Amino acid sequence: MKSVKLLSRSAKIVAGLFLALPARPAHALQPLSEFLQSGRASGFDAREQALITEQRGWERSAALGRLLPSVSARGVYQYNQYEVEAVLPGTMDSLVISPQNQVDGFFQIDVPLVDVASHHRYSQAKHFEKASEEQQELVLSQVDTAVARQYFLLVGAAALHRSAELSLASAEDNMKFVQARADLGAATELDLARALANVEVARQNLADAALGRDLAARSLETLSGLTPEAVSAFPEVGLESEGPLSSWIDDAETPADRTQEELTLAAVAGRKAAKAAFLPVLSANAQERLTNATGFIGQPSVFTLQAVASWRLDWGTHANTKAQTSAAAAQMVREEKTRRTSKDQIFEAHHRVETGIVKVRSARAQADAARKAATLADERYRAGAATQLDVTQAQRDSFAADAALIQAGAQLTFARVELRTLTGRPLDDLSAALAKPRSTALPGAASSTPEDAGAAGPAAAPSTTSPPNAAPAPSTPAPAPAAADSKDSAPTQKAQP
Repeated sequence: MKSVKLLSRSAKIVAGLFLALPARPAHALQPLSEFLQSGRASGFDAREQALITEQRGWERSAALGRLLPSVSARGVYQYNQYEVEAVLPGTMDSLVISPQNQVDGFFQIDVPLVDVASHHRYSQAKHFEKASEEQQELVLSQVDTAVARQYFLLVGAAALHRSAELSLASAEDNMKFVQARADLGAATELDLARALANVEVARQNLADAALGRDLAARSLETLSGLTPEAVSAFPEVGLESEGPLSSWIDDAETPADRTQEELTLAAVAGRKAAKAAFLPVLSANAQERLTNATGFIGQPSVFTLQAVASWRLDWGTHANTKAQTSAAAAQMVREEKTRRTSKDQIFEAHHRVETGIVKVRSARAQADAARKAATLADERYRAGAATQLDVTQAQRDSFAADAALIQAGAQLTFARVELRTLTGRPLDDLSAALAKPRSTALPGAASSTPEDAGAAGPAAAPSTTSPPNAAPAPSTPAPAPAAADSKDSAPTQKAQP
């Protein structure tokens, strides 16, 4: 029977949606590793954080510059209303004290000797730079998480779209059969209306699935900067455990933890710098002056050496010290909160993996049972032992079970990704597992080899011989779905009232 064969084919294809990943054909969806690499290189958040890290590096260099010698040069032109001259006693020579057009040039070298506050500010800038580098690692891990989430959402949406196509083909085939029976007077108008409504529901499901697939593809392109190809294969969802929680959460130090640790050290350095502002600052400088106002020296070029000690006490310095002390204490609380939050997230991700394994295993059994129920309902309807309502409800239940299986598989895989990104572990092992071909036979296809099942093809088709009490098939053969081969078409039989 054609509908039985179609449902059997649909069952085996959808059952393998999250079990098989054959060798990548031309123009197939790129592997996850390519999207992760592209997201790290061209993602908006990654590029922004890279520039912020560069900014922090230059700010550290600026803080260091305050501890190094500096050179300055200054030129001054001054017009005096009167020129001042003096005649030296006992001589006829005159000495210009202040020329009317005076030109001065100053060249100075300043060397900081003791500046404790600037040393602490430099230490603070170094910790800010390190915190920015750790923040960059955190942003990259968040980019990986977001890209992986959208990747598996796209794969799941494409799988759901494929399942919706098969569901629509089954509903249309059933509607044609009911139409043929109604034309011969063997089916009621109620059965025909229900079959037609079932087709329209399947079309709505297909439209929603296509929308979800297209939106997921667009989001993945935005996050990674790489345009995804069409999904033609579906990664394997393993049911292996991730091991004990202690192996993930004990001594775990995430990029977020390291970022907050550096920020705490920076806050402590800022507090020390504020306190050191009460200490005197010692510096030295050397100045060379070139001028045409030589005065009584009579030399156009003179130099001076200075040692300077400065000390300042005011209320603002005291208030700033208290403010920096409070800021350091608040940062310590934030660090403690972040460490606890990181462990909570690892705890949640690990438990989601363990729960997801149970849900996927249960969803597989549920989907298999729902597909068998749809097949039996169709067979019983053709044998006159069930109603069209039974067929419609069974087909809808089968599609809902397939959708639940796809969703559970995507959630499990993403939970594994999140567990690794939270702990800073690479995704290499997971990417390698996704690249492996399926090694598990499809449900109900034990005789198929893994290679045959990986192609998402049907197993041996059930017999097309009608049961003894079955109603004859309609004279107009139902068109085969796109996934079916012409050689699998059922033979046409004459229908009788």
